[in-house]
Amino acid sequence: MDLMTKPMLILCAFILFLPNLLNISIFSESSYNHKEEYDPALSYINTEAKLNLHIDSILKKKAIANGTYQSVVEINNVIRKRFYHGYSHFTISENWIAAISGKLFDSGLACKVRSANILQHQNAACSQQAIVMMSSLRKRGILYRHISFPHHYALDVLVADKWYFFDPNLEPNMNRDQRSEDGWKYHSDSLKQYYDRRRMTDPDYVFGNALTAEKGSINEVPASHARLFQLVTGIFSKTVWCFPLLLIFLRSGKYFPFRKSA
Repeated sequence: MDLMTKPMLILCAFILFLPNLLNISIFSESSYNHKEEYDPALSYINTEAKLNLHIDSILKKKAIANGTYQSVVEINNVIRKRFYHGYSHFTISENWIAAISGKLFDSGLACKVRSANILQHQNAACSQQAIVMMSSLRKRGILYRHISFPHHYALDVLVADKWYFFDPNLEPNMNRDQRSEDGWKYHSDSLKQYYDRRRMTDPDYVFGNALTAEKGSINEVPASHARLFQLVTGIFSKTVWCFPLLLIFLRSGKYFPFRKSA
């Protein structure tokens, strides 16, 4: 091995390892606007297990059966109070490849799409809060599907053979009949009246005009491509620094005693 090659590879390994020590975010995180129902006391819920235990305790205390409309309301209420609005991103130490990719190319590459990762933050965007709620519904065997608009993402939940609209992020003020598929008929204009205009200043931008909402597949796990990208980059972020050291090992003649000399 060239005398200069080994130090360069060692330096490369150090540079690739260093980001794992930098617990910083290269994205500006949103702050709480004091207009949402965010409850900082719920910030201790930072795992899916804690989330579901908290929900279970509420259902037990109120004697609410799982799978009922009221149980879904309680799940929705927990999610809407657990987060305030704003995208949560990977920090450098969590996944530096995804974080830098998001900064250089598309911020969506750094936005977390797994419930367990999102729960590490106080803030989460509409799609992220919906993902957390979907995860809890899946665990309880409750059917759901995503509902999307030009600039918003929410979900439908199936209860007693009828679909009901839920939006833990923007917190519409709706009763059961208004949430039902018969109540709003998937017309975007029908929803605008239920949202607080102090928070949503331009509902036409969010929901569009005279549009039919897009319905997703039942019980899908959303953002499959982003999940795969973040899984792979997460592994590489933690291990890519080993490759230069492995190259040193492989190119060192003393580890190959039976290799013929030139």
